[in-house]
Amino acid sequence: MKNLIALALSLFITYSSGIAQELKKSKSLKTALEQSLSSKKPVLLIIEVSGLPKPTDLPPNAKISFKSALDEPEVINSINENFVVYKTTMSDTSVRSIIREANVKSFPAFVFLRANKDVFYKDFGNSTDQKKYISMIEKALSASKEASISDLEAQFNADKNNNTVLRKLIDTRKKIGITNNAQLIEQYANNLKIGDFNDYQNVLYILEAGPYSDGNAYKLANTNRKIIDSLYRTEPLQRRTALNNAIISNTIADAAKNKNTSRAISAASFARNTWTRDYRRGEQAYNTQILWYYSTIKDTANYLRTASYFYDNFYMNIGVDSIKKIEAKDRKALSQKHIASMPNQKQISKEKLDSLQKIDGKTVVTQSVVTFSSTSNSYANELNNAAWKFYEIGTKNLNYLSKAMIWSRRSIELNPIAGYYDTLAHILYRLGYNEEAIKTQEIAIDKAKIEKSSTASLELELKKIKAKTL
Repeated sequence: MKNLIALALSLFITYSSGIAQELKKSKSLKTALEQSLSSKKPVLLIIEVSGLPKPTDLPPNAKISFKSALDEPEVINSINENFVVYKTTMSDTSVRSIIREANVKSFPAFVFLRANKDVFYKDFGNSTDQKKYISMIEKALSASKEASISDLEAQFNADKNNNTVLRKLIDTRKKIGITNNAQLIEQYANNLKIGDFNDYQNVLYILEAGPYSDGNAYKLANTNRKIIDSLYRTEPLQRRTALNNAIISNTIADAAKNKNTSRAISAASFARNTWTRDYRRGEQAYNTQILWYYSTIKDTANYLRTASYFYDNFYMNIGVDSIKKIEAKDRKALSQKHIASMPNQKQISKEKLDSLQKIDGKTVVTQSVVTFSSTSNSYANELNNAAWKFYEIGTKNLNYLSKAMIWSRRSIELNPIAGYYDTLAHILYRLGYNEEAIKTQEIAIDKAKIEKSSTASLELELKKIKAKTL
């Protein structure tokens, strides 16, 4: 079964509804960009998530609305006046490159583009306060008047030794969430004098640009160990985590792009070293990166060999009860971290919400609901995904398939959901256990019905298993 993805979303449930004015929307991104060019207006790209689950356990008279202050006439008029709008979902292939380039991770997302697809501002999230959107519009209009990334790139290419222009280019990219500035920071570091690396702010700036872990910029930034030690001791955890993640992701991405195994190992080793006091998490971080690399460059032999060792030794040498305790602890830590990251988010107690829900009449009650859990725990999900990957690769090696079957059974033991039974059925079929595969797929269908999810694809797979055409 394909990977299950967890998303952090802010939803607003309102116990009354009204008729809202509509935004003027283009039919496609291409049309929006063409209209932007002719009208001299920037594009506002609104990216939503489709298939959101409906809230449960609400009062009988509750009317559900996922609308926000974005639907207020003043906001709509301002958007229509200043922007060309294209509204879509994150599954739209025409916007995937924009999502990736601008590092869009929170939805609904509001991405502002020039006619040449340059992103110059972005925001996210629903709100019942129209001031949020008025402020967003004002900031976007202000940002649209600044030098574009394309203009700054042209200036940089004309004089690559000009660190003033280069820094402005990097800052502009960082402002809209582009974290892959590794190549630019290489040039920036090469333009500096050796004494410049004794400056704390210079070193911090280089590291926050996400240099390659085996690159010259990273090596030069680490020449003064006192500054590095001070930086990792005094900077906020969120900032340190962000710069480490940028270094890892930029290095491993470039390694995969150029099939550079040495660079991939450097990225994986850096990831492991970020867990200095936790050997187990360090090994997990290393193998996660190196497996992604082998998978991306389609090095099947190394992927299967490395994955077999990793999942057996990391996920299968610990009991179910111990796993559940670890996951409960991790979920609690994640919850506390998520709440701490939103200091201005209003928290409504269950008792207060219950009392508000009992109010009769037309009173409007708004509840902010934040969800950040997946439909399964992470150990089960990781094992299921690993088992499915082995099936997906197409291996007929009985040793590898047997491992995948064991991992799949463990994922079901941890969390018996339809998707995991579907994975097991496919592996059993590949191993030649047709009757058991049929029974397992039938269980998957029964589970899906209980979960109130679609059974169409599961039933189609069952037909293929029975016909031996899978």
